[in-house]
Amino acid sequence: MSPIETLFFTSLLTLVGWFYIHKRSSIVLLHSLYSLYALIQPPQNLFSRLHIPLTLPLEHIRILLLSEAGFAAGAGDGGLAVPAQMPPDLELLLSRLKTDESRGWFVRFGQRALQTCAPCTSAADYALFVSAGILLAYVRTAAVLLLLTSSPNRRDRWRGYVLGVLICAALAECYVLASLSAAPLPKDGTRVFMWHDNIQFTRQVLFLLLPILTQFLPEVQHPGPPSMSLAPALAHLERSIPRAHLLKYTRAAVMRNPELRERAVRWWARKKREGDAGRADEAVQTAALKMGLGFADAGCGEEGKLRMSARLAIESLKGLFVTPVGP
Repeated sequence: MSPIETLFFTSLLTLVGWFYIHKRSSIVLLHSLYSLYALIQPPQNLFSRLHIPLTLPLEHIRILLLSEAGFAAGAGDGGLAVPAQMPPDLELLLSRLKTDESRGWFVRFGQRALQTCAPCTSAADYALFVSAGILLAYVRTAAVLLLLTSSPNRRDRWRGYVLGVLICAALAECYVLASLSAAPLPKDGTRVFMWHDNIQFTRQVLFLLLPILTQFLPEVQHPGPPSMSLAPALAHLERSIPRAHLLKYTRAAVMRNPELRERAVRWWARKKREGDAGRADEAVQTAALKMGLGFADAGCGEEGKLRMSARLAIESLKGLFVTPVGP
């Protein structure tokens, strides 16, 4: 890894650690650290590591691997003798790279599948082998997202969205793994798109960023239980009762004072004139009728809808002021 990459991933690691420690989400922090570790650890790929084309003959690949391990091609140049055999898993990999079909599987399913899955003999076997680990990774990330969007975190409204993104990514990966990655390889073997390695890198980036972005989603304020609104309602009622008594006594005082009574009569007369002018306006009548609040009397003597509603409301309120008959 270059110094720039080391500095970048170290800074990202510090930022992620600081963010989640302050958020008190230790499980998410561990998931992010694991995703970051998987991101900076590239998958095994001898073609990318040795910078060789995919169509290089098998014997040349073997010689390069032995040279990388410290063994020369022969003892005449002062090097060590070539060992009789290589490690079993590496021998299995080299034996499978004899055919072009197996090298295509190498591009689609990665080196680890060809090197460790001894019973695998077809593309379906390799796909089933790699799908187990991929499914486990998605389930692990889904569990972390469910934790982040739980009710105590007040982000449960976003649960469907973040899980939808994860499910879409899983479906897209299945489609790429099943169809797009089966494209024929270039004949020169130098410009090969390593489907498995690039998909794994994209997946780890998604697993790293999706929980972090979920933490930045706004919290949803849920309404409390009905009992929480009883105290404010009781306080409002306690303030309304003195106001009602004050209104009753004020009206009685106004009617006993000639000056206040005259001013009250003038005020109500002005309001009546304004009301009559508004109700007599045809534009106001038409607008009220369109809104379902028509107040103009019908031609057959029926009252308008608004007048009827007001009359019914008054009749229903009258029953509240009837003095109950004692036993």
